[in-house]
This record gives sequence, structure tokens and C-alpha cells, in this order.
Amino acid sequence: MLLSRYLSSFTYYNLILFLLFSLSVSSFESLSIINLFSYVFLHFVIIYIGLYYYRRTLYTIYFLYGLGIDILLINQIGPHLFIFMTLLFFFHLTKKYFNYLSPQKIYFLILFILLLTILFEMVLTNLLFDYNFNLDQFLKISFISIISSYPIFIIFSKIDNLQ
Repeated sequence: MLLSRYLSSFTYYNLILFLLFSLSVSSFESLSIINLFSYVFLHFVIIYIGLYYYRRTLYTIYFLYGLGIDILLINQIGPHLFIFMTLLFFFHLTKKYFNYLSPQKIYFLILFILLLTILFEMVLTNLLFDYNFNLDQFLKISFISIISSYPIFIIFSKIDNLQ
């Protein structure tokens, strides 16, 4: 690929992140499944780049996306920003332990962190802003996460090997 000479994998992930952010905050009433898929994939990319591409610029990226999702989806500053920044701090503290894990364990760890992150966001939104915790919505997100996470992980490993 001609662009692979000029762009790093981290740049590709940031482009994917921007596209997913745009899709997840826009309202497609007739195609709400697109919003749901992009919301799940956005979280997957956030976790993936936090684990594999940890650097100081991620603090700015996590902050902007957390703030953007909070303001555009719930009209308040809150759970996404808090969870994303806490997640990045957690990655910083534990990054040396992730180097010893096999790719299969990393995959299950990403899936677990993804489901836990979305659950915490929903609970925090319920506690702080009195939005209803919708178990049906969480089960849909969990199902989408479990079904689509392995193909996404494979695609991301291909993007990692572009260089």
C-alpha cells in the first residue's frame, strides 16, 4: 500500500477512531444499529490503542473523545470522560504486565475491559444524570461486542503489520 510508507499504524487507528466517533454521535433514526456498532467499535479502538500504542498524546485523544461523546450524546460532561481517563491511567500502571500475555489472553482482556467499560458508563450515567439503565441495550451491546470483537482483532493485527 502506497500510504503505508507515510502513515503509521497509530495514524490509521486515529482515522478509524474519528470515523467511528462521527458515526456514533450522529443520529440515524432508521439505522440505529449503525450507531450501536460504531459505539462498540469506538470503545474497542480506544481500548486497543491504549494497550498497544500507549503514549502521552493518548491523554489528549481520550480527553477529546470522552468530552465529545459526553456532550454530544448526553449533553453533560461525565461518564465517558471519567471512564476514558481512568482507563488510560490504568493502562499506564499495568502496561508492563501486558507484555507477558499471549495474543489470545490480550483478546479476552480487551473484550472484558470493553464490556466492563460500557457497563460502568451506563451505571454512572444512571447514577449521575438519572438516565434509565437499560439492560436490553446493554445485552445488545454485549452481543455485538462478543460477535464482532474477534474479526476486529484480526483486522487490527493486519493494520499493525502494515509497516
